Amino acid sequence: IADRGTTAEMIRNLLDRKSELVLIRYTPNEKRFRMRFMGQKEITLIAANKSIHLPKDDITITELNKVPLIAPTKGSATRDIILEHLRKFQVYPKIIAETSSVALTKNLVQQDKGVSFICMDGVDKDISEKCLREIHVLESLPFIQYGIAYLSRNNLSDASLAFLRMIDMSKHE
Repeated sequence: IADRGTTAEMIRNLLDRKSELVLIRYTPNEKRFRMRFMGQKEITLIAANKSIHLPKDDITITELNKVPLIAPTKGSATRDIILEHLRKFQVYPKIIAETSSVALTKNLVQQDKGVSFICMDGVDKDISEKCLREIHVLESLPFIQYGIAYLSRNNLSDASLAFLRMIDMSKHE
């Protein structure tokens, strides 16, 4: 069964045994379940092409205190990573909207309602087609590491075990 949701929802499904495998933020020190690292994605800051909030292509991270932010919903790994990163610089952005939809986020940003942090692979086409603009943050930006989580190999179905073996084999190629 394939399911969607925030990282918090997926962990709850795993712990409640509603799901055997879940794709979530990679946390290698997690004690409640086992994790298999799969990869990482770059997170970028996007704005409208002619944004009144960010008219220039570069920004310092502290300037984000003054810019309206469209954020992923609570429980989202991307949201957690972004807010953790911003707190390191004592940045507490004004969140004007929360959404779990990448399409809605991109639409709100295109309308210049605010800016948003989003995984680059979700907006690279929009940036190349000039629908959105990538903003260079002078300090570093975080990335999201993700992996497959499961309670234990003993509880997995044959299909889930085959999927894990396939992941292992793809890493060795």
